[in-house]
Amino acid sequence: MNIFVAQSGGPTPVINSTLFGVLDQSLIVDEIKNVYASVDGLEGLLKNNIILLNDKVELLKKAKEQPGAILGASRFELTDLDFERIVDKLLELSIDVFCYIGGNGSSRTANKVHEICKSRNLGINCIFIPKTVDNDICGTDHTPGYLSAAKFLIQSLNQIEADMRSNSFPPQIEIMEVMGGNAGWLIGASAVRKKHRNDFPQLVYLPERETSIDEILSDVESVLKENTNILIMVPDHMKLASFNSDITTHNPRQKYNGGISYRLAQEIQQRFEIKTSITIPNKLYRSSMCLVSHQDLHEAEIIGREAIRVALRGESGKMIGIERSSSALYEYNLTCVDLSEISGKERVLPSDFWDYSNFMPTDKFRNYLKPLLEREINLESDYLTTESLN
Repeated sequence: MNIFVAQSGGPTPVINSTLFGVLDQSLIVDEIKNVYASVDGLEGLLKNNIILLNDKVELLKKAKEQPGAILGASRFELTDLDFERIVDKLLELSIDVFCYIGGNGSSRTANKVHEICKSRNLGINCIFIPKTVDNDICGTDHTPGYLSAAKFLIQSLNQIEADMRSNSFPPQIEIMEVMGGNAGWLIGASAVRKKHRNDFPQLVYLPERETSIDEILSDVESVLKENTNILIMVPDHMKLASFNSDITTHNPRQKYNGGISYRLAQEIQQRFEIKTSITIPNKLYRSSMCLVSHQDLHEAEIIGREAIRVALRGESGKMIGIERSSSALYEYNLTCVDLSEISGKERVLPSDFWDYSNFMPTDKFRNYLKPLLEREINLESDYLTTESLN
């Protein structure tokens, strides 16, 4: 029996842990002879850039400690002919199990490969293993990669807040641009410590709801009445009526509006004549191993292992998901989800998870997020300020 595995899409801090889980689990199963992988996603398979991983277990164990996809990844757009060629390549390698690690687009790819294998009665079991900092894949409580990105974001904001509180005059405005695709799971986590409307970050905009520059300027004006310093969070897929970033032009990413914070800073600074700075961590959400979530690392590896177990039971066209069984003391089970039910669908932040009038999470969102992160970071606001000295 032979296994094939590939990574795709943008990396996460824990994507190599999933790859290690697939390999290590495969090597303890007697009937599995070889574990193959392609470099740079399925584009590598089409170009015969294939690696035998059997003797690479120690290297992949070390790779768990570094960011980036060690196999490389690709957003190569596959044609119908490419899909048929991919299946033919799997046949040439005598593959019995196809494991694909990726995000929403990769779920469609894995399902397409499964459908072709099924229609041709090939007996190749296809398993999709989710990863994304966006947390927007249906059929799972959360995706490997999300917890680390959320931890990085929350910790970074704690430090930015402390810096901004140290300088109350002259007034300053900071805009932070956040990844997350078309869903507000990641940017919403930035406000998990908020208890009141004017707590940091005062203004948080989600990609699910369209706004306008006039609305934002009005919000800033309102917040300035109560605050000398303002922290504004904007998504890189921000929906702004008649106001697009220059980066959007010719960009293949759907609804991508990266760099929008630059344009917003210009508008705000011109209107209020207040210094407006920008922070764009960008790929740091996907690569900051110094703030990686240990729970995230663990879950990423075990879903890789579960993919092999599920495939050996004869399952195909499935995704490995996480199902929460308890929030009081976070506990979970791994599930097997039909790809046909979730493939390519986006799981946006539920409307009852967000208080749009106060730019902050509801208790439902806090109760969702707190058990996932509370063992690793402080989710309460307890900063000492100059007022604390009086």
